Amino acid sequence: MKAIKILLKVVAIAVVGFFALATLVSLFYSKEIKQLIIGELNKNLATEIKVREFSFSVIRHFPFASIDMQDVLINDVNDSAKKDTLIYANRLALLFNVTGIFNKDVTVRKIIFDKGNLNIRIDEDGEGNYKFWKTTNDTAKNGVIDLQKILLKDVDITYNDLKNSQHYNAFAHKAQLSGRFSSDEFTLTTSANLFVSKLLVKNINYINQKEVEISSNLKVNTKTDLYKLENSSVKIADVKFDINGTVKAPSHSVFLDLDVKSNEADLASFISLLPPNYSSRMKSFKSKGRFIFHSTIKGESAGEKTPDVKVDFAISDGTLKPENNEIELTAINFSGNFHNSSSTGKSALVIPSLAASLSGHKIKAEIRIDDLDNAFLTIHASTQLDLAQVKPFITADTLEQLSGNLAMNVYYSGKLSQLQNMSKDRLYEVKASGNIDISHVNFKLKNNPLAFLNMSGNFVLKNEDVAIENLSGKISSTDFKLDGVFKNFIPFILVRDQPGDFIADVVSNNLAMDELLVNKSATSSPNDTSYIMKFNPRLTCDLNVSIGNMQFRKFQASGVRGQIHLERQIISSRGLNFKAMDGVVQMDANINASRRDSIVMSCDAHFAKLDITRLFYEMENFDQTTMTDKNVKGRISADVQFASIWSKDLTINSSKVISTCDITIENGELNNFTPILALAKYIKVPDLNKIKFSTLTNRIAIKDRKIFIPNMEIKSSAINISGNGTHSFDNIVDYHLKLLLSDVLGKKMKSNSTEFGEIEDDGLGRPMLMLSMKGPVDNPKFAYDHKAAGEKIKTEINKERQTLKELFKEEFSPGKKDSVKTSKPKKKDEMQIDWDSEQD
Repeated sequence: MKAIKILLKVVAIAVVGFFALATLVSLFYSKEIKQLIIGELNKNLATEIKVREFSFSVIRHFPFASIDMQDVLINDVNDSAKKDTLIYANRLALLFNVTGIFNKDVTVRKIIFDKGNLNIRIDEDGEGNYKFWKTTNDTAKNGVIDLQKILLKDVDITYNDLKNSQHYNAFAHKAQLSGRFSSDEFTLTTSANLFVSKLLVKNINYINQKEVEISSNLKVNTKTDLYKLENSSVKIADVKFDINGTVKAPSHSVFLDLDVKSNEADLASFISLLPPNYSSRMKSFKSKGRFIFHSTIKGESAGEKTPDVKVDFAISDGTLKPENNEIELTAINFSGNFHNSSSTGKSALVIPSLAASLSGHKIKAEIRIDDLDNAFLTIHASTQLDLAQVKPFITADTLEQLSGNLAMNVYYSGKLSQLQNMSKDRLYEVKASGNIDISHVNFKLKNNPLAFLNMSGNFVLKNEDVAIENLSGKISSTDFKLDGVFKNFIPFILVRDQPGDFIADVVSNNLAMDELLVNKSATSSPNDTSYIMKFNPRLTCDLNVSIGNMQFRKFQASGVRGQIHLERQIISSRGLNFKAMDGVVQMDANINASRRDSIVMSCDAHFAKLDITRLFYEMENFDQTTMTDKNVKGRISADVQFASIWSKDLTINSSKVISTCDITIENGELNNFTPILALAKYIKVPDLNKIKFSTLTNRIAIKDRKIFIPNMEIKSSAINISGNGTHSFDNIVDYHLKLLLSDVLGKKMKSNSTEFGEIEDDGLGRPMLMLSMKGPVDNPKFAYDHKAAGEKIKTEINKERQTLKELFKEEFSPGKKDSVKTSKPKKKDEMQIDWDSEQD
């Protein structure tokens, strides 16, 4: 017990003595050592250094004495007037042997860099900003720096190499570098724990937000610029890479001979190491399995020269499972290799055999990609899949539903990269063969009301083309059956400016045009549906159509037969026939959707015995209320030339409607027609509410929101009327009427009728009253008519017929013979009822 007390007393005296000695040394040598260190720093620094506070201690880092500097700022080395920060340290400690204090041999052996920033920058010419220490023979011999260890704690490190497009950012939790740095030959031992925010090389981020551990032994020979890695490793996340080899780095060049291995790493950990543009696609999946990696890197790396890189890799017993789903892609097994040749500059990625299983369905593939900078893909794949089980693996959020079966055995060979920069005049060739069979496939896209149902058919790949055999299905309530060929399909899909040509026979029992044309992006109420019509400018189509029933809003047609051609966003039909409104329609029609903000529609049509009531009803009364389906009955036959301009959402521009119509109405009937009822004030005829007539013929024209009606004659059960005039889309009329009263009215004319003038004779002994009817149709003004306008209107109609011919030429068949039929002028002017003209 006594011995312990003596020992404790000795230790206490020693400690007190040590602190007393340290205090004395600090008092007597502190100023001298600080001046010595500062002097050497000022003599050898090539840039400005700022230090808020210096302190000397022999205790803080014992057995080393130290100079501790607070808030150290070292600017980078460059020729510009504005300097950036190279180093900022909250605390920078320079450590040297305590014994050197007494003989004034203050040589810094160790540096501690605690909390701060290190910003290394290499400019476009390869000049670095980090050479802040002057190197001379005298400095090397008598300098105060003989580093053997550098310790970093909580240091943010940034490295920007503008010449080689390399940008790194890491946070050093703790890093230690040991070695005789002043020697020509030494072993640099490094251990570091880093958090790497990015490791960007030529716009590819190889390490993103990962913990990294480094353990290396590097033999350095500064005379020969040779660096040899032995027993070195880098652990990124949970994947450890063993690195061995040599690096020879003379000026302006680097020669590599490296071997990198990773033995049976976890597949999920390896996937996390992929660059973000690849790994982000895998975030919604869970993976398991073993990954093996072995790479050799040999050759020169300088300027345009790249080393020879070989990589062998394999995945075994892999699984891939979407999050929140029980379906798994299992038994993933494949091996492959990558080779980037230094001699040819070409690269190749080869996976000779890939196998996997999805719920018992086998997947097999052979893949080869040549020249990754200008990638050329060769693949052979075969599988049979339940698409409902494939759906969870599709990360695109545009696909809402998917089911059905797919079987394929395909071969493809063609370019993958830089396709969008390929000229449209350059032929893009691929080699493709095989079959893709689908059966009972159903899918629906997000924010799209259309449902694609029960799709079945066979696709046969023939190089650039795809033959389509027995494709059938439904798009919402529209069913279809299709056989044809899509020429140049693969280039059309992959290359921006490549054309496609689709030739097919299409059969449909029911075609719901209002469903197919609805504007999927519009937010409108069910009663205010918006439509849109778009065609791909690169697509040409030739379709032979046979449709049982077709509808668009209230319009109904059946037995539709004809040919449809699409080219340069102009769709045209020739010899289109169908039944509608209890009659028959034959037409040639054109739709020009190539304009930026409008669509031009035209037709040259023949109508045979259409039910007028249904015509007005299904045409929604031509967007007017003066004459509706409640006002008319009869059968109409007509030859019509029509052209109009519509907005992109299929709203007609009524001021851009031009039409001429030769019409015949049989067994006609006018019921409660406002212009006729307006005569009731002046004529004592009890049944003007219902006027029947047997036959009515005339030619009318439409232009500038007006209907032009030449001389006409209505012989009806109630009254005989002849006349001409105009009727605007705003229901402003300008009619010139002749009332033949001798047969129908006798002396029934009201007493106030003489205010219009005297009654004239028509030359046959029949009294005739000539009236003008002007103003709003529901409140017109009547007056005695002193002039007739029939000849002027006939001239206007003939002029508009010629205008239509010229418009058709310009819009739809530039450089081609005019396809618009010209009607022979009739010897006798025929008439038409004003309401039929208002269909536009």
